Amino acid sequence: MKSNSDKNQTNLPWWVELLFVQIGLPDAWLSKYLRKKKETLIFIDENKKYIAYSIILIAGILYIYPIVRYTSSSASCINNTTKYLKSKNINKSQNEMDINSLAVGYCHGGSLPK
Repeated sequence: MKSNSDKNQTNLPWWVELLFVQIGLPDAWLSKYLRKKKETLIFIDENKKYIAYSIILIAGILYIYPIVRYTSSSASCINNTTKYLKSKNINKSQNEMDINSLAVGYCHGGSLPK
């Protein structure tokens, strides 16, 4: 049968039991951790609106970044290919629009004319 002192004690979380009772980490660390946890929860509670806006902004940037990188790379490839085609005077009879079309086709997996 359990005594009154056993009934009044609460069970410790498993990680507290493991780290601070079994392994013997300093008790000061536990109090610092619990204090920081409380401060963090209060900070989050007071700044929910700003945290939500920040998360949306970061998610938007992470979503758009690969598109921007691909577009930049593609534009650079088209620009360099256009310069190459102009310098080699390939198909002299073609106008500027045709050279740009050839460059776009090359940068998206096509081949250059001979």
